[in-house]
Amino acid sequence: MRFLAANRIFDGKQYLPEGSVLLLDSQNRLKEVVLESAIEKKEIEFFDGIITPGFVNTHCHLELSHLKNKIQKHTGIPEFGKQIITQRMSGFTKEEIFENANAADKEMWDNGIVAVGDISNNDDSFKTKQNSKLFYHTFVEVLGLNPINQLMMLDFGLTILKQLQQNNLTGSMAAHAPYSTSLELIESIANYDKENNLPFSIHNQETEEETKFFLGQENDFKKLYDFLKLDISWFKAPGCSSLKSFIDVVKNQRAILVHNTFSSCEDVALASEKNCFFCFCPNANLYIENKLPDFNLFKNFTNSICIGTDSLASNDALNLVEEVNLLLNNTAIFTLENCLQMITFNGAKALNITNEFGQLLVGKNAGLNLIDFKNNQLKFIKKLT
Repeated sequence: MRFLAANRIFDGKQYLPEGSVLLLDSQNRLKEVVLESAIEKKEIEFFDGIITPGFVNTHCHLELSHLKNKIQKHTGIPEFGKQIITQRMSGFTKEEIFENANAADKEMWDNGIVAVGDISNNDDSFKTKQNSKLFYHTFVEVLGLNPINQLMMLDFGLTILKQLQQNNLTGSMAAHAPYSTSLELIESIANYDKENNLPFSIHNQETEEETKFFLGQENDFKKLYDFLKLDISWFKAPGCSSLKSFIDVVKNQRAILVHNTFSSCEDVALASEKNCFFCFCPNANLYIENKLPDFNLFKNFTNSICIGTDSLASNDALNLVEEVNLLLNNTAIFTLENCLQMITFNGAKALNITNEFGQLLVGKNAGLNLIDFKNNQLKFIKKLT
């Protein structure tokens, strides 16, 4: 039995009353929260800092971990996509991919992360996930801009999802992005997830080129599709934002919009009407586009904001504390309490795992982290469980 206390204890949504003590059983499961006056002082392990639940990384690409330092910074999404494709075809062995995924998995664990929403295009990361201390909800990502390929691409994704499930891993379907996935395919994926009560995910408005593409303006995606030798002369721009073009097929379900770097006030309002989650990956936004979202647009939706690290192909580390510090450095609209909720309860809610993670749960071990907060910056000190 352990009795843990600190200067403050954050339960995933708010701070516990002063003088609260966490009573843990021999398996580090929370037995109850008691007041320190009920416990002999010598029995209490007191920590200088803030105790929080384990962190939830809502968006990652574990299978790209071997591409760390392989992709140039500030290229923009179309060029970034070209480099990712080129590097993935450059002859990395299965062993190299596996070893780098394992190292990234350990990095997240060491940084206090206990659960991850992770994108997979294939089975490269499945073995790592099977052996991990982390919980993974895998989004099997499908793309295909041409509507005539809708059923073929959906079947391909469902085959990968079945393989995931055969490995006793949980997951759902995800669309890559509006510029790479037809409306018909997005709708099929969203319908599948809704029918099976699974979270849906899509990369959203990560680049200004996406907006230009959907407005029918000159844009850099033509270069990407030329590189892929794909004829998109049939594509007719809808003349609206990419989010507006697909949001109606997301039918008030658990949906995660990732990045939102170039979202407008109108886009945010439309998404909020559908109860979407907004996932920010600030360091990746700077890595690729050298641009951050306009966080002020999201000031009224703090309960719907979660945080991801994206991949080591687009980030120097898989560290949610560093992502939060970037938010704190670039906007004054989020409180520390808001930010802690984003990397705990909100992330778990987006992934539909609040019965296990993201908050202090009696009978569960959702992880406990010790952090410090000074000079408007968070510091991860250590894992307590």
